[in-house]
Amino acid sequence: LGTRTTQPAGSDPTLVIVEIDAGAGTAAIAHQLHDAGLVADEIGFIYAVRSAGLDGKLQAGQFRVAATMTPREVAVALTDPYREPTVAVDIRAGLRIEQIVAKLTTLDLPFEAADVLEILRHPTDSIVSDYPWLDLPKGGTLEGRLGSGSLSVPVSATAESFVRILLDRFAEQVPSKYRGSSGGYTFNEILTIASIVEKEAALDEERPRMAGVYTYRLQLGQGLFADPSIIWVADSAALRKLSLSKWAAYEFWKFPAKPYSGLVPPRVPADLVPWNTFVRGGIPPAPFCSPTLASIIAAREPDSSRKELYFVLIPNSGGRHDFSKTLAEHEAKARKYGWK
Repeated sequence: LGTRTTQPAGSDPTLVIVEIDAGAGTAAIAHQLHDAGLVADEIGFIYAVRSAGLDGKLQAGQFRVAATMTPREVAVALTDPYREPTVAVDIRAGLRIEQIVAKLTTLDLPFEAADVLEILRHPTDSIVSDYPWLDLPKGGTLEGRLGSGSLSVPVSATAESFVRILLDRFAEQVPSKYRGSSGGYTFNEILTIASIVEKEAALDEERPRMAGVYTYRLQLGQGLFADPSIIWVADSAALRKLSLSKWAAYEFWKFPAKPYSGLVPPRVPADLVPWNTFVRGGIPPAPFCSPTLASIIAAREPDSSRKELYFVLIPNSGGRHDFSKTLAEHEAKARKYGWK
């Protein structure tokens, strides 16, 4: 074989990433490396693997290899998969798009938070095509469809690949059987109801009952009258006046002072009004945050069996609510618990 087992494929020392599929044999790997210009001779590489005692020990995964490496060096490299460094990004459940982006501004990432915001608000055609379950309204954002938890973001990630990580995580957390229409509602409508439940409920066992309150109001032709919608609208209007660099210090989801409180419609840009459930009937155009699976299931399977229309938070109860059928009953409970 002469130098066929020792001769490098070239003079370029640049390390490139090569991906070996699971189950690939030495001959198939040799052919793949030869086509990539990383080994000069397939037979020479196969014998180099055998002489090094590595036959059957080459692994699947990503590896860093250079054309200047000898066949034996390439073989040894294929026993140690390359693990790209990552940045840990922790995203809490139930956040709205702007909260996620605000968190990104506090981290050292290989992409700009502003670019992520742009894609979240205006998803690319390729994203819409690759995730057919999104059910986006015309001109819709990716609000409501982003996963949470601890994310490992590769140092080579782009703004778009990060958005795809969020979408993939959502798909992991919300199985496909829950990513569709149900009970006469589209997936976008279910996500919107679920997002309200997500911001209202603290206890999983109350989520179906809360969803039942909102769906029963819809059945009766009443407005949703959901407090989270007022807060979302107020926050959205306030964020427009702040630079992105100041979002991390902004207090999200704080019930605004007058003129937002109660039934008074917020004095905000007209394009935000459709999300205010105190002045617009029906289901808002899109979600207010990304709901958890528990809230999505509740929105798909609401419990309106009691025909309840109201609920009030019980102070110092760990997030428990008291539900009512009539407005008079509800207001009496609100006075009882010190809310009026």
